[in-house]
Amino acid sequence: MAIDLAPFLDPRHTAVVALEVQENMLDPHKALIPGVAAHAEAIGLVDNVAALMAAARRVGAPVVYVSDARRDDGKGAVKNLMIGRSIAGAESRSWSHGAIHHRLTPHEGDISLGREHGMTGFYATPLDAYLRNLDVTTVILVGVSANIAVNGTAIEAMNLGYRVVVPSDCVAGDPPEYVQQLLKFTIRNVGVVAPVQGILDHWAGLPAN
Repeated sequence: MAIDLAPFLDPRHTAVVALEVQENMLDPHKALIPGVAAHAEAIGLVDNVAALMAAARRVGAPVVYVSDARRDDGKGAVKNLMIGRSIAGAESRSWSHGAIHHRLTPHEGDISLGREHGMTGFYATPLDAYLRNLDVTTVILVGVSANIAVNGTAIEAMNLGYRVVVPSDCVAGDPPEYVQQLLKFTIRNVGVVAPVQGILDHWAGLPAN
C-alpha cells in the first residue's frame, strides 16, 4: 500500500539528516568498508542525496550533517567495536572517515556536527538540541551505513519522539541484500521507507523559501 508522504514533509518541521556522507565511506577508491561504498555507488546514493539536499534547501528544510570525527590515529576511541574487522587495513591505516564527499559539500546555512565517539547520530552530539530548537518533528535519514548508523539513529529518533523517513535509495550498507531486509523488517517498524523520488515530487510542488 502506497503511503501518503505529505503529512511527514512539511519543510517547516522536517530536516534532512545526513550520516557519515564522507569520502572514505562513499568513494570506492578510498573506502574503509568497500562493500558499503560499492552499494552506495550501485544505487546512485550520492546523486540521490545531492538531489534531496537541493530540494530541502529550496523549500527551507534544514540540512544537517553528522560526520564521524574521530582522531586519525584512533586515540581515545573505544576498543570494543567488532566493525574493525571489516575495515580494510584497519591495523595500519587511518581511522578517519575523511572530508564530506566533494559532491555533498555543506552550503551556507547547513548545520555540520562531528561525532567523536559512538556509532549513531544522536549519541554524544548536539543533534537533538538543534532539531528541537529548529522545531523539527520529522527527520529524513540518509547516508551510511544502513547496518549501524542509519538503523541506530532511526531507533534513537523514534525513541526521542521524532517521525522518521528513510529514503530507500539514499542509504547503503553491506551486503545489499541485508539492507533490503533491514528496511523491510526493521526500519519500517519505526518509520516510513520510500524511494526518494516521492519526497522530491512533493517538495517540487511547494514554493521556494
